[in-house]
Amino acid sequence: MVRSFADEKVVTTSSADHRGGFMSETVAIVILICLLPGAILPIASSSTDLLGVNYGMVANDLPPPTEVVRLIQSMAITKTRIYSASSDVLEAFGNTGISFIVGIGNEDVSGLSDPTNATSWVEQHIALYLPDTQITCIAVGNEILSGNDTQLMSQLLPAMQNLQSALVAIGLERQVGVSTAHSLAILSTSYPPSAGAFESDLTASHLKPLLNFLSEIGSPFLVNAYPYFAYKSHPETVSLEYVLFQPNAGVMDPITGLRYYNMFDAQLDAVYSALEALGYQNMQLIVSETGWPSAGDPDEAGASIQNAQTYNANLIQYITSNRGTPLRPNVTVEAYIFALFNEDLKPGAASERNYGLFNPDGRRVYDFGLDDLKSSSSLYLISSALEVRPFVMIYLLCLSPLLINSITSH
Repeated sequence: MVRSFADEKVVTTSSADHRGGFMSETVAIVILICLLPGAILPIASSSTDLLGVNYGMVANDLPPPTEVVRLIQSMAITKTRIYSASSDVLEAFGNTGISFIVGIGNEDVSGLSDPTNATSWVEQHIALYLPDTQITCIAVGNEILSGNDTQLMSQLLPAMQNLQSALVAIGLERQVGVSTAHSLAILSTSYPPSAGAFESDLTASHLKPLLNFLSEIGSPFLVNAYPYFAYKSHPETVSLEYVLFQPNAGVMDPITGLRYYNMFDAQLDAVYSALEALGYQNMQLIVSETGWPSAGDPDEAGASIQNAQTYNANLIQYITSNRGTPLRPNVTVEAYIFALFNEDLKPGAASERNYGLFNPDGRRVYDFGLDDLKSSSSLYLISSALEVRPFVMIYLLCLSPLLINSITSH
């Protein structure tokens, strides 16, 4: 992370016994449907399909990956991002339905500018785990273009191109994308959002060629968006309600007349505008990181459990509502919360070690609201069974009368 400031169905009955019997029958149906060969129950698209979480591992007391699988599944989240290709993690997440963005550390990018190394990396860290583990994208480095290592910046695109060539060679290019994550510091202008622009010295030398590459292969633009950094830097002028998705008067974009009620929208629209200005208005944007620390140093304004809880709970509600931004109202936002765990070995300010939704022992740092969403998904399964009940009951009465009688007798 680089700290940068950017502006922004109803059953009625008169008998309780009848209700109980009916529900028992329903449970029987659900169970038996699962036992029928080839049976398919209609499943709605989960409201958490666009929500992911960053699984960082810079800590010495984290649970094993098999336990992490259960933790992520308990939240009904089906997407995660890791920062390095851990074999233990990739094996543990096989056949779980959880997809991955697999990261490559900045320290490993330069070696991948050699095509042979890139081919070997893809074979060992991607192809080896497919199709059991769902890998959707390789994120090459993190926030490289907002750093000071000019040599690494020049090696980024060649490394990405080599990885793409390695994927093409084994026929995985349509399954696995290649991209890199950016800080908002690559923007020279972020307010108003419609005037968003990239840093001019980065555009010609690095961004334009990189965007051409992403456009050609159909990969997304990844951005790390942190309204927290804006508040931390200017708590006296930045509205806390605005950065926490709370009710506020909003901020008007004088060019478009659009009103923004949270900084997250404003930050994304600034990036959309910068992409459009360079001719990439149709490029997919994914928020690879966003979050809020639950604790920090005395000089880290806003770092608290209350603010972290408010931000992430409201962010989850925002993402799962399938809404877009003011500038792209029909384009849903995919975002990855930073982070799954508090990581005690991360260097720097105290906030760096306190972005987690969970403590390493699996206890929540605070309530962030995903239990309600998981319950809603479970209820849909029952309602789906009710809708197909007449057909299923005929089928089951023919094939499994003893089992039905056994279950509904309780």
